[in-house]
Amino acid sequence: RERTSAGRPPISPFPTSPDSSPGPRRFSRAPSAPSIAPAGPEPSFQGWLSDCPAHRSSPRLGGRTGRHCPPHTSCKMLLLLLSVVLIPDPGSGTLGLNSTTGCEIIHPPRDGGIRYRGLTPDQVQTVHFLPFDYEIEYVCRPDREIVGPKVRKCLPNGTWTEMGYASRCLRTCPKIHLSLENGQAMPRSMERVPVEGTWVEYHCNPGFRLVGSARSNCTKVGRWSFPKPICELRRPISTGRRAVHIGALFPMSGGWPGGQACLPAVRMALEDVNRRRDILPDHELRLIHHDSKCDPGQATKYLYELLYNDPIKIILMPGCSSVSTLVAEAARMWNLIVLSYGSSSPALSNRQRFPTFFRTHPSATLHNPTRVQLFKKWGWTKIATIQQTTEVFTSTLDDLDQRVKEAGIEITFRQSFFSDPAAPVRSLKRQDARIIVGLFYETEARKVFCEVYKEKLYGKRYVWFLIGWYADNWFRIKDPAINCTEAEMAEAVEGHVTTEIVMLNPENTRSISNMTSQEFIEKLQKRLGKNPEETGGFQEAPLAYDAIWALALALNKTSAELVKKGLRLEDFNYNNKNITDEIYRALNSSAFEGVSGHVVFDASGSRMAWTLIEQLQGGVYKKIGYYDSTKDNLSWYNNDKWIGDAPG
Repeated sequence: RERTSAGRPPISPFPTSPDSSPGPRRFSRAPSAPSIAPAGPEPSFQGWLSDCPAHRSSPRLGGRTGRHCPPHTSCKMLLLLLSVVLIPDPGSGTLGLNSTTGCEIIHPPRDGGIRYRGLTPDQVQTVHFLPFDYEIEYVCRPDREIVGPKVRKCLPNGTWTEMGYASRCLRTCPKIHLSLENGQAMPRSMERVPVEGTWVEYHCNPGFRLVGSARSNCTKVGRWSFPKPICELRRPISTGRRAVHIGALFPMSGGWPGGQACLPAVRMALEDVNRRRDILPDHELRLIHHDSKCDPGQATKYLYELLYNDPIKIILMPGCSSVSTLVAEAARMWNLIVLSYGSSSPALSNRQRFPTFFRTHPSATLHNPTRVQLFKKWGWTKIATIQQTTEVFTSTLDDLDQRVKEAGIEITFRQSFFSDPAAPVRSLKRQDARIIVGLFYETEARKVFCEVYKEKLYGKRYVWFLIGWYADNWFRIKDPAINCTEAEMAEAVEGHVTTEIVMLNPENTRSISNMTSQEFIEKLQKRLGKNPEETGGFQEAPLAYDAIWALALALNKTSAELVKKGLRLEDFNYNNKNITDEIYRALNSSAFEGVSGHVVFDASGSRMAWTLIEQLQGGVYKKIGYYDSTKDNLSWYNNDKWIGDAPG
């Protein structure tokens, strides 16, 4: 944990070489940025600094004496290698360095340094306090990564932001351990790269067995605790049943890490289906899957592997709208049906573009009739919107625009952003937006509401409408991309309303698997072995489970039809459109009771379902109603709460 020490600012020393060449600067007040030359293989960053004669007597560097600089290295060169070049800002004026107010200068982390804006090396050596609103940035030596806050700001109360969280420079471990041929490598406690404290869990695809350790830890010396394992082909055990393979992509990380719960749910469903003797009695469903990271580029690589490597897959199962768009557009060229468990983009309902696509997750446009119904209920005629610039949210907003016009409601302001929502949020504040619909992924939602807190765009004058499929504690999750505290985030999000597709049957009835929805949840929680709130895709897991049952029932029906034509499921190949057509007809006529409720597809292949309406009350989501768009029926609990009266 960083320490402050008035009069003893332990900092990286600064070179005096006139050759130092600063790069572009990210701080607005200075025309150029500090730069760092590559560090050599020194065993101890702080130790080497204190070894130099010029710093032996400096108490700010720890006071270690009596040693010499490394061979063939002058102290001047050492300082050049390990320190930060500081460029004064001639246009910024004084920074109030003689003041005794502000924040005490703080120590850099071990094996790291601090970038100071607008100060000369001499000033940094002598300054005791830095002024309010001043920002410092941590940097690390090569092969190390900053863990914890990267930037701190001096607050009006004289403390630096997030001092309860240490900023550390930790060694990184090789990324080669993050992938596993014929299996999955699941990193845990990792943000951008693997560092000390990260571990990886390994699992092999069906038909392969793991040779080596199932877990490896990234150690403090930058090495993995065990060699990378391999997945070795398992000699098949004859069961008399013929294998039918499913090719799947699960996002274990990224904008929507839904695979964390959906993959275990799919495995549960496969076990349950394969135990049945009345469904596909002569066949066994097997899963071959990869981690798409919710990234179309990553998905392209794995889609290629699924299609060009044996065995032949009879269907593809992607999750994440951006990945499903890629897969569904390509699938028809291979005569493949696509069945998604976690894609809500309205664009995927286009039957001309995606002729073989089905999904157990309803389209995001299913939220819009519910939103319009609530606007009318509360008498709101003007709304504003802010969206992340992706196809799923753009097409959802286009649909909402059409629906509100038909209801006599106007969208007065429409803001969008790619990765930084600060400017759009400020624009909403200037435009005096009151009723705001937000469409963005969970990771971006934290960025948005950190800015909402800063702009005070919350409270009794505002109502926010958000998507309901975030984790219940999404605003409490520690996120290095924002600089708001958990308490500030909780204050900003209080009272917002969410609309969410009903993904778990609220009735205590038995599904086709002979489980109730609650029995399914209990079984899934035991398999996960951790808090559902910390597991991506937990809400969508029933949809993934039912997707396997929809597929199994469709293949069972297809198998019976193929027998009449002298064909079998295992005769399928990527040139056989006749079998694809049979699977399509069987899926299109699906109708069964699943753990997510009644499973039926509309003409575009999308799931039909109810919408749940919730409100965040006291930091906890409370159900306040349901809406059935097929019958235009709003069930209202009359338990909505507002800060003051409901905004108008």
